[in-house]
Formats: sequence, C-alpha cells, structure tokens
Amino acid sequence: MKYAMRKQSGHAAMLFAIMIPALFGVFMLGSDGARALQTKARLEEASEAAVLAVSAKDEQDHQLAERYIQHYLYDTVSVTDIKVQKLACDDMPECIAATERGEARYFEYRVAGRTLHQSWFPGTDVISGFGESFHTTGSSKARRYQSQPIDITFVVDFSESMNDKWSGGRHSKLRDLKDIIQDVTNELGAYNELYPEHPHRVALTGYNRRTTNKDEDGKPVVRDQRIISSMGDIDKEDKVNFNKTIDQQFVVKGKAGRIPNANEDASFYDIYFTTKFSSFTSQMRQFKAGGGTASLQGIIRAGQIVTKLAKNQKQLIIILSDGEDWNHYAGQTKKLVDKGMCSNILNMVNGGAVTADNKGDNISVVGGVSQGMKTPEGEPMNARMAVIGFDYELNQNVGLRNCVGRDNVYKAENKDDILNKILGLITEEVGHLAQ
Repeated sequence: MKYAMRKQSGHAAMLFAIMIPALFGVFMLGSDGARALQTKARLEEASEAAVLAVSAKDEQDHQLAERYIQHYLYDTVSVTDIKVQKLACDDMPECIAATERGEARYFEYRVAGRTLHQSWFPGTDVISGFGESFHTTGSSKARRYQSQPIDITFVVDFSESMNDKWSGGRHSKLRDLKDIIQDVTNELGAYNELYPEHPHRVALTGYNRRTTNKDEDGKPVVRDQRIISSMGDIDKEDKVNFNKTIDQQFVVKGKAGRIPNANEDASFYDIYFTTKFSSFTSQMRQFKAGGGTASLQGIIRAGQIVTKLAKNQKQLIIILSDGEDWNHYAGQTKKLVDKGMCSNILNMVNGGAVTADNKGDNISVVGGVSQGMKTPEGEPMNARMAVIGFDYELNQNVGLRNCVGRDNVYKAENKDDILNKILGLITEEVGHLAQ
C-alpha cells in the first residue's frame, strides 16, 4: 500500500502543472473581463456627460462628445463611431404619442460611441486571453422639455436685400423667413394647446432704415429711433446725438423727420405680444421689404416693446438679418452698442447697471441700477438676445456681434438650419433635461 501511494504521489504535482495555463487563462480572462465591464460603465458615464454638454450647446457637436469620452476613458487607444443626434418631437413616435396624452413636447439628444482599448493579458497560443485589444460601446440620451412659457420678440430685417434669393432656399430670404416664423408659431401653438393657462407669446418689430408702428387710429407711422441734433439733406449728413439716443432709448419716438429713399417700397409694422398665432402669421405674410438696413432701429424698438409689454418669465429677443448695416449705420450701431444700447435692454429685464432713463416704465431703477422686471405673479424675468444670419457670417457685423456676444451669433445655411436654431434657442430658454 505504501509503495502504491509513493508511486502515485507525483500525479498531483503533474496535474497542477498541467492546469497552470488554464488557471492563468481564467485569471487573465477574469482580469480583462472585469476591466471591460468597468470600461463600459465609464463609457456610459462619459456618454451621459457628453449628451448633457451637447444638449446645453444645442449642436450636434461630435468633437465635444469625443473630448468628454476621452476625458473619462484615459486608457483609450482610439474613439470611433461617435454619433450625435438631435431629434424633434415630430421625429419620434413616442413623443407624438405623449403629446396626444396631454404631456409636454420635447427635443431628444443622443450620444453613442465606441472605444478601442489595449488588453492587459492578450494571451498566447497556450494560454487563453482577450486578444491584443477589445472594443466597448456606450450611449446615453437627454430630453429638453418645453416646460415654461416664453415671450419671443422677432426683430426682422425688412431691407431690400431680403427680397433676394439665397443659397439656402429656392425662394427669397423674406419668403423663407415668413415660412420659418410660421413653423415656429406652429410649434409654440402645440405647447399652448397643452398649457393654455400659461401660453407662449410672440411679437415682431421690423426695420429697414426706420421702424414702423401703428398710431391710435391704426395708421402706420414711420419712426426714427435715433435722436438727431442736426438734420442734413440725407441720412448720412445727420448729426446723431448718441448719448441722448441711449438716454431715451426706451422712449417711444414721434414721426420720423425724413423717410429715406426706397424705404417707402417696404410695408411692415409692429405686432405686439399675442397668442393668436394665425392672425400674427396672416399679418406677417403681407409685409414687404425695401430700402436700406439699420439694425439699431429694430433693436431699440424691441427694447421698448419688451420693457413695456413683457409678461412671461422668459424673454427671448431674436434678431434676424442677412448682412451688414447699410453704409454709415454700421458705425452708428457699434457706437450705440458701446454706450449700452443692448446691455440696457438685458439689464432692464434681468437687473443690472443701465445708462438709460426708463421714463416711467414699471421698472425700478435705483442709482443707475435696474431692479429687474417681474411677471404678474411676482417672479423675476430673464432675457436673452441672439442674432441669426441668413447665409452670412454675421461675426463680420461688429455692432450686432458685440450687441449679443459672439456666442449668441449664429450663421444659418438653409431654412431648416434657421428653424432648428430658433427652436433650439426656445428650448434652451424654457426647457430642462431628463434622462
């Protein structure tokens, strides 16, 4: 018996030696397998952070998403197959079904990515392993809901160049703009049907080298928002009192002393805040463009409308133009911006330093500092301004760029691009994110 035990005593050692490669393979598979699971979890976290960043920026920014993923996954060999999507409610059956149940509309943002990693234990011909590398995939999504009412003021360029065709559409810029604004009101109308007690509202003020609004008798009156200290034979010869123009920018002006040549070819007037979108678009459809361009006129008039008639908590002023201001007006716009034309509008609403007299508006200004505007319910208002350019690099327009800030200047290549940018601005102002 003892002989038999001595004879077999080496079997265990031999079996252990034989099992070493298998045991080591299990160890390697377990190590790299656990790492792969951990990497996938980190990629899911990275995708979540990336989709929140993309939705906040409201752009299908692949580079931004990739930077987030690379930051979270420091041991990545490469990031591939980055997909960034923004879907409108009408593109998602589940959103359409939700609105039919009386739930809020939303935009959905999606980020997905695939990463390549070097294995710790690639294995050999004898020992099993993960191979030289492995891939991990992850994705996330966020929704931005239209959950708060907003007042939108469109500041629209009605100069002659808006009658021209452009590379972004088959029709004139003016006709396409009218279609876009109608599409926006259709989107807002869908929200208002769900929440009639707190509806979105829209207003419009147009400009060429002047602005126009109706008097008490309903007759259009052309008005110059500048204060002229000495009038020449033509606009270029006028001496503008820039300090007084800013001080009185919130004062409704009287009839303009002069109507420039070709301005009479245009036909437009202010439409004040309304929820009657069909009437709004019907009036807008009749407007005509003509004459030169002076964006300062529309900006100042928009400030008067907002500070007197705003009611919702969120205020969004969108300037829509196709190029630079006409001739000498470009320099005038920049001077007025430098003196506070645009910051006065924002600070009157948001609260902050102003260089203008509010002239009896329902806004408390103490020591040159506005205390901000409030809704009828007593909630503080918040305002933002943005510029969208038709097929034009508006950063070249220094006045408009400085007015709203470089980050709020958008160049649109086509009709859908303009519509998406406007809807994106609306959801950014009124929405919130949800996983």
